[in-house]
Amino acid sequence: MAYKTEHITQQLRAAREGQKVSQRELSARSGLTQSHISQIERGTMEPGLGSLVDVARALNLEIILAPKKLMPAIRNILDSSSASNDVLTSDQRKLVARLERWSARHGYGVGTSADAFKDSLGLLRHLPLTPDELDILRRAADRLENSQADKMSRQEMSAIAREIRQLRNIAVHRDRDVAIPRSAYALDEEDEDA
Repeated sequence: MAYKTEHITQQLRAAREGQKVSQRELSARSGLTQSHISQIERGTMEPGLGSLVDVARALNLEIILAPKKLMPAIRNILDSSSASNDVLTSDQRKLVARLERWSARHGYGVGTSADAFKDSLGLLRHLPLTPDELDILRRAADRLENSQADKMSRQEMSAIAREIRQLRNIAVHRDRDVAIPRSAYALDEEDEDA
């Protein structure tokens, strides 16, 4: 019998097996009985929301609700993140770390601008970039590090932040397959470029 939560329970089982956690150990972590976990995984029982959340959290996962229109971008991010662990170069990780250190030392504005800059860097840490995109990231890091933070104009900082946000958007929306149409939205609701 197919339940509405079948896809979620299959993912939870795959996560448990991927982490090499036994049902008995998951039972101890989640507070559910091993029998209950087994029935959920075999599809012989439709689990309640509380049980799903308990199992997910015991596996260091979260179940979240997301707007349907953002699901293509979310799937792309998740696919990129899981597929990119081996693809990302140490150069990319170092560049993002340089930008994060600069931001922590000198700060980038206040409020939503600073948060958007940090969020963009956080995503760029996990999304694969092309060599040309890495060059853009490298130039941005060099410009920030070689300038005096107090002497850099707000316009220069905004231009660099826009470049970082554009890189993030390109990486997030990069087509995985030529047959898949490109999404016509951005993750930023306040995007000045729109």
